Amino acid sequence: MSKLGTISHVALSVSDFETSTKFYTFLLTELLGYKAISVLPDVIIWAKENGLLIVIRQGTKTPTFAQTNPGLHHLSFRSETKEEVDELFGKIVQFQEQNKATQPASKILHEPAPYPQYVEGYYSVFFTDPDGIKLEITYMP
Repeated sequence: MSKLGTISHVALSVSDFETSTKFYTFLLTELLGYKAISVLPDVIIWAKENGLLIVIRQGTKTPTFAQTNPGLHHLSFRSETKEEVDELFGKIVQFQEQNKATQPASKILHEPAPYPQYVEGYYSVFFTDPDGIKLEITYMP
């Protein structure tokens, strides 16, 4: 199968590298099975066996992120089942509760629910990272 046109990587600039490192290590490594392949003082790169890379790096100023601004609307990660979405949601809530002092902007936007208006069987949870960037874990048959 050709790799032409497939996504190579997603790079995010963050306002607080230490806070975001903790959040994305939890999300990408502990929940989604990515492996940190490069850890530098101001850049971390995680990889998945399918070749997709996720990169965070220290930004230069606090972002003014809003869902309706031009730019990245949200980043969605697939799950294998609806039950896995529910399981990961529980772990995200637990992480947010344990880290609310240092991760106050990380919030659940919409608890796991079906979204048949997208595709029949679509089921997902929406939440934010420490900078308020919208993320999603979805099951789509």
